[in-house]
Amino acid sequence: MLIGIAGMVGSGKSTLTRALATRFGLQHALESVDDENPWLEKFYAGGEEAMRANALPLQLHFLATRFESMRRMRGAGGSWILDRTWYEDAEIFARGHFEEGLMPSLEWDLYRRLYGELLHSPAARPPRLMVYLHAPLETIVERIRTRGRPKEKDTAESYWATLHSRYERWIADFRACPVLSLDVRGYDLVADPSAIEEIAARVRQRIDPELPQTDLFPAVLPRMASMASMAPSA
Repeated sequence: MLIGIAGMVGSGKSTLTRALATRFGLQHALESVDDENPWLEKFYAGGEEAMRANALPLQLHFLATRFESMRRMRGAGGSWILDRTWYEDAEIFARGHFEEGLMPSLEWDLYRRLYGELLHSPAARPPRLMVYLHAPLETIVERIRTRGRPKEKDTAESYWATLHSRYERWIADFRACPVLSLDVRGYDLVADPSAIEEIAARVRQRIDPELPQTDLFPAVLPRMASMASMAPSA
């Protein structure tokens, strides 16, 4: 079983991935580190010309790395929670390069053909559930400014606005698997780790009985005690 966590930079995907994995006793895979992509520095090094020259290899590297990770996860077996999915790599970021004119139509067609073929591979079997984290743009930008990486903090707000609209458009048309949408303004796992209980209950509601049954006890016992106190005495 696979649970995917999707959402913009600053939405708290990694934090939720770790918390749900701990709560349910599942394996988890975090998003790969940008420094492992040799095309990233080339992409940003020389302005628009460098971006045009390196957009395709940059996105192909992300795609190959993502599917390699998925193949390893499927081979290892068990249940996993995944921080960011292959859908976002292709349908938001690679498509974004095409829409911005950084990837010519011929290259985008090649990328899209390869992505389409990879979707038929066993590694790309859809998640059992997609958990989509969302919030208004101003909330996301504020989180990036206070909690983001140095490069993210220096990025123009116009970039985040474009990315935000792409995410909203993507999830509106997403049909590969069921989606659980979470407004990130409704909880703060950093300030209140116990907030994972309510989120875990919503996830369990969508995919029970595939999750381990033993994790029911911490969440259910307080309610059982409350019900016991309401029972009439003999």
